[in-house]
Amino acid sequence: MITKLIVLVLAVVPALAYADTDPVATPDVAALRKTCADAMNADPSFGKMIVAVADENAQKRRDEATLKAHEDAAAHIDKNERHVVYAYSAMWIVAALFVIFLWLRQQKLTAEIIQLRADLAAAIKQPESTVEPVPSK
Repeated sequence: MITKLIVLVLAVVPALAYADTDPVATPDVAALRKTCADAMNADPSFGKMIVAVADENAQKRRDEATLKAHEDAAAHIDKNERHVVYAYSAMWIVAALFVIFLWLRQQKLTAEIIQLRADLAAAIKQPESTVEPVPSK
């Protein structure tokens, strides 16, 4: 019994509340426009204020569009041009390896020159008979 009463109240109360509301009258757009135009013409500072607010809002929209364009460009660079950073990194690694290769080669050449000087000094100290002449062409 109580359950039926609760269901009945829940069904009837919203229906009564909905039935009591008056329909909202839609404003006449032409009348509102005329009222606004009359107010702007009556007070020149009011018209200037409206123009200033409209210009300010337009500037805000332009600034937001510029900011969005810059953020989109930054996202594009982050997403699509990351390969440029990878390419430069690879080139620096190749250059560093090439410099290391040249340094190692220079060390080997320096060691070979030292060995050749030692051989030449030992050859000069030996008697002439043991030194073999180099055949000329």
